[in-house]
Amino acid sequence: MSTHLRIGIDTLKKYYINKLIQSGPDKDFKTELDSLTLSELKLILKNQIPNQK
Repeated sequence: MSTHLRIGIDTLKKYYINKLIQSGPDKDFKTELDSLTLSELKLILKNQIPNQK
């Protein structure tokens, strides 16, 4: 079960990173985004795209 959870978290993290890269003017910060937690990515995405739930 923990393998499925890890895969789900990694998939969601990649989704948030791709959304931030698409919406951001600077696409060279992907390595920095990889080091952030899922919660941090979600918060950044929420602040950058206010309509995002």
